[in-house]
Amino acid sequence: MKKIVFFFLFLIYQIVLHAQNHELWYDKPASVWTEALPLGNGYMGAMVFGNPEQEHLQLNEGTLYTGDPKGTFKNINVRKSFKEVTDLLNAKKYQEVQAVIAKEWLGRNHQLYQPMGDFWIDFEHKNNTASDYRRNLNLSTATASTSYKIGKTTFKRTYFASYPNHVIVIKLQAEGTEKINCTLRFTTPHQSTTHFEAKGNALTMQGKVAGFGLRRSFEQVEKLGDQHKYPELYDKSGNRKPEIENMLYAEKADGLGMSFESAIKAYNKGGSLVSDKDKIIVKNATELVLVFSAATSFNGFDKSPAYEGKDPRKLVENYFKAIQGKSFDVLYKNHLSDYKKLYDRVELELAAESPQSKLTTDKRIELFSNGKDPSFPTLYFNYGRYLMIAGSRIGGQPLNLQGIWNDQMTPPWNGAYTININAQMNYWPAEVTNLSECQEPFFQAIKELAINGQETARNMYGNEGWVAHHNTDIWRHTEPIDNCNCSFWPMAAGWLTSHFWEKYLYNGDKKFLKEEVYPLLKGAVQFYQGWLVKNENGYLVTPVGHSPEQNFLYGQNKQGTFSAGPTMDVAIIRESMSRYVEACKILGIEEPLLKIVKQNFIQLLPYQIGKYGQLQEWQEDFEDADVQHRHFSHLYAFHPSNQINQFTPELTSAVKKVMERRGDLATGWSMGWKVNIWARLHDGDHALKLLTNLFKLVRSHTTHMEGGGTYPNLFDAHPPFQIDGNFGATAGIAEMLVQSHAGEIHLLPALPKEWHTGHVRGLKVRGGFELDMTWENGKLLKATIYSKIDGNCRVRTNEKLIINHMQAKIAEGANPNQFFSFVKVDKQIIKDSSKLLKLEEPNGFVIDFWTEKGKKYEVVTK
Repeated sequence: MKKIVFFFLFLIYQIVLHAQNHELWYDKPASVWTEALPLGNGYMGAMVFGNPEQEHLQLNEGTLYTGDPKGTFKNINVRKSFKEVTDLLNAKKYQEVQAVIAKEWLGRNHQLYQPMGDFWIDFEHKNNTASDYRRNLNLSTATASTSYKIGKTTFKRTYFASYPNHVIVIKLQAEGTEKINCTLRFTTPHQSTTHFEAKGNALTMQGKVAGFGLRRSFEQVEKLGDQHKYPELYDKSGNRKPEIENMLYAEKADGLGMSFESAIKAYNKGGSLVSDKDKIIVKNATELVLVFSAATSFNGFDKSPAYEGKDPRKLVENYFKAIQGKSFDVLYKNHLSDYKKLYDRVELELAAESPQSKLTTDKRIELFSNGKDPSFPTLYFNYGRYLMIAGSRIGGQPLNLQGIWNDQMTPPWNGAYTININAQMNYWPAEVTNLSECQEPFFQAIKELAINGQETARNMYGNEGWVAHHNTDIWRHTEPIDNCNCSFWPMAAGWLTSHFWEKYLYNGDKKFLKEEVYPLLKGAVQFYQGWLVKNENGYLVTPVGHSPEQNFLYGQNKQGTFSAGPTMDVAIIRESMSRYVEACKILGIEEPLLKIVKQNFIQLLPYQIGKYGQLQEWQEDFEDADVQHRHFSHLYAFHPSNQINQFTPELTSAVKKVMERRGDLATGWSMGWKVNIWARLHDGDHALKLLTNLFKLVRSHTTHMEGGGTYPNLFDAHPPFQIDGNFGATAGIAEMLVQSHAGEIHLLPALPKEWHTGHVRGLKVRGGFELDMTWENGKLLKATIYSKIDGNCRVRTNEKLIINHMQAKIAEGANPNQFFSFVKVDKQIIKDSSKLLKLEEPNGFVIDFWTEKGKKYEVVTK
């Protein structure tokens, strides 16, 4: 009876929700990977295709990478050729600088994120004519389903991925005269090292990925003269070893390679199960429940998975033991309870649904630009939060360029963590959309990077502190990679540490500041202290840097990459130094480094405005090699940092000029970043224009880096698929509704005209607050602010009429208590006028008041 009541109440709850914006749905199966629907539990990912004749789940496990911790090239010494490089820079011989850096300062290609395999269900239907087909992904329950009819029988499939139970579960049902007849089997691209076995009701796949993987061609390696960096492939004379391949398995890789185990257990109602060598045959079942789990031998970033690894078989056995005897309903209830604690924290309605909102998801993407489906960004926002919960949970790995989902042996850019923006962008929505716990894998990876980064800082630069460059993998290598000028970029530590600082700003945890933030921040600053030099005008700059991943023009239309003191370098260092000083102040720390940093901070190169009125990208006012380049890294100080904001109008105007020159077209993730920039420029209609450009349907699974948009399954099309665009745009939608980076909570700072009426519940803002908000006809009606810590709260609205009215009343000497209906504490009017300060502002109304932990405050406009 309790189960019936639970599911009945749950059903009512789902009906009340705006279903179209919590559901992806389609009227045909997925024909390609970017049409399949993603499931994930933070450890494993699955892409569900939903074909009536042959179900296909493409499978991933988040730790499954090629390589080994020692598989890198560390023999890089910047000091050896430092004077040569800086002399060439001073002589403005920029291309000659590139040649030296490419030869002396780069490492080798990092390792590859691997697909684990594929699970197939081959069905035997009496006929193959399916009708009433529907497949969907319900974001509010993290549940996928497929249904169709054959003859008089309705077939249903339900799928979910459980974080608490470390499993993916599939339930097949047949309602009618026909039964479930199918064959269950695994395949994998790692065929040569894999064993399949069916025994009883269990089907297992045991395998091993390559101990070494190379994305480059041998010709590329040899053209670069990098044979000495790849002893797996070349002898000491630089000649290819016999029978070498891009993927080296088992004995060809000296026994290296990560092992994995995948297992499915089948439970049938009616009919029979027969195990047959490497498959299970199901006959005449009315219901079939399949429970899947997987593990690898990964045992940490610094341990060989081949020689110091965990036993994946034992791990999988333990996962199944933990759920022994638990029914589908119990597993599903556990999943829902866990998932909804995160997903239900935020509820968003941006605009009313329309007839177009009821179309299939791919059709909604295709038609979005016609303006008849203004609520569609709500679905995209909800999907971004879903992907965060599905792909990044405590105990798992952080989201890489593909999140947790990848079907390719050589994924784009190796399935790396690209840390000159992409990995960071993945976590932009974490705090503001109330998913703070989901960034813990990212934090753990950064702490591991800092360990390796200390060695790299010492050996490569002779510096204290820690350093990381523009790319890394599960082994947390911190050296520059090969074959890309962009890879020599020793600035990542500051940007990565800023995520720790942001968590502190959102949550106010001084213990976290002391134990987690401060050590990383100090290490980043220590490295920058050793890297800075004085320019000819006495300002401190980086001696060699570049603006990811843009070039500049010089001389007779030549292109250069490296120069001294590019703007992004200085912005990251300025941010890191100022936050280090602030952390020391808060924590009461006095140390010799602090005095040096304070002195050097005021000597950093200031931001400069160039000949077009733009914020300069480089120390010198070079021309852009590509004025519409997808990166605009010099705007770091504006976003994601807060050094330039509405209170620095001249520099903000220079930021806007950059964006106007960059234009509104870009690759997918770049458009996600542009949404955030235009939101911070308080231009909601322009931000929505970028979202409209992003919501351009891309059907083909292309690898060409142009024409960004959105795939039918809502994955971001860079192209190819890069998940950072999903998260960047999700954060951008939140940024259009509330901003808190400039020392105040700005309500509806960039509301587009199309989102004139709506509400949001549960967004987080800096200062330790959560926010609910309702607006109508483009104006705020009410905001409820929940204080999680004691502290000051400053709120800005755009309601000029009310401000002027209040200021006039106060000027007339009226009792201010009569106006405290604007701020209520637990619905009780504040009586102490000293707790509320009203500030006259030309562009809005600001109230400033003290908050108490656990209290609720209402800000209303009428």
